[in-house]
Amino acid sequence: MRQHTTPCLSNPAMAGKAETLKPRRKRTRHPRLAVGERVRFAEGTLAGTGVVDAVTSDYSIIWVWTDEGQGRRMFLQGYGSIVSALDSSS
Repeated sequence: MRQHTTPCLSNPAMAGKAETLKPRRKRTRHPRLAVGERVRFAEGTLAGTGVVDAVTSDYSIIWVWTDEGQGRRMFLQGYGSIVSALDSSS
């Protein structure tokens, strides 16, 4: 069964006029990382390594204690951050 949905217009003056929808950007999903796991991360111009301190139940937010004195960082899924597990051979 198909549901009919009407987009909510941001400008009421545009009622009755066709509004083009913006394409959604592809969201990067964080992998399923465990607390205590060694990771590498990149966000904007910042990159480094660290240890996973905490994760939310849906893995959309990951907190990492970074190496090299950068402190604890929070990485949000889909906002340009990349977090991946370090190989055990590294």
